[in-house]
Amino acid sequence: MNYEEYLLKNQYSKSTIKVHNLRIERLKGWLKKQGIAENELTYGNLLRYAKYLQTTKKYERASTNNELRAVKLYYDYLMEVEEVMENPAEGMTIRGTRTKVIGNLLEEEELEDLYYSYETKHYDTFFHATKRRDKVVVGLMVFQGITAIELYHLQEEYIQLHKGKIDMPSTRRSNARTLKLQPAQMMELMEYVKEVRPYLAKRFADQNPEKFIFGSIDQIHSITTRIIKNLKKINHKVTSCSQIRTSIIVNWLANHSLRKVQYMAGHRYISSTEKYLQDDLENLHEIVNNFHPIS
Repeated sequence: MNYEEYLLKNQYSKSTIKVHNLRIERLKGWLKKQGIAENELTYGNLLRYAKYLQTTKKYERASTNNELRAVKLYYDYLMEVEEVMENPAEGMTIRGTRTKVIGNLLEEEELEDLYYSYETKHYDTFFHATKRRDKVVVGLMVFQGITAIELYHLQEEYIQLHKGKIDMPSTRRSNARTLKLQPAQMMELMEYVKEVRPYLAKRFADQNPEKFIFGSIDQIHSITTRIIKNLKKINHKVTSCSQIRTSIIVNWLANHSLRKVQYMAGHRYISSTEKYLQDDLENLHEIVNNFHPIS
């Protein structure tokens, strides 16, 4: 297995693979000039490479971090094919990147209220079924932070009602993970699996039978768009699916460690989770470096 095959296996797009290859070629060029073999790269050497990028190539901190993430991914590959024993880029990042404050967040109680207040009644059998399906989706959005693409890939077998858990599928941008289902979701999920989904399966006979929510990715987006419109009627603060997911992640960070939230959110990189950290003193988000800062 070569590096490109490794990236494809991990669901990276061809455009992303092209960027990663360019970054690794840049590293290889520097290693060659330094007389360092790939399997001899150390943490200290990587510090020198980061300094080179910042001082000689004039890279900003964010760009340098992107290069370091590419190095980490490449050495994860080298470890998998047993060409190196450890990853010198593990946990390395640069301190100091700042992002704008995230506003208009929903509190945990507000998110729960969206679920409890979502109406499913309708005189028409089909529309009543779709509303019950939509409430299941709302639950996955406000309790597990599911995205539209994850919803599209979700299969019935991933719902472990007997264990009170759900296996969230991996996508090109997120890792797979297993999350707890909330007690409030259980009845709706059980009724969806036993009654609603079999009924909808007959109405959507041409859709993939293994899908938990029937529909193409465009249809899934239509479902979530309609849901957001209905949620706005419950709470005018609601703006989008991404706002709901951002609120969930920020709330998680108030109760769990950074690494645990990275897992719960399905983030591939710890830096993706760090962007959601709230700095109450300065009212800014700051990437918190818990590893090896480069000053």
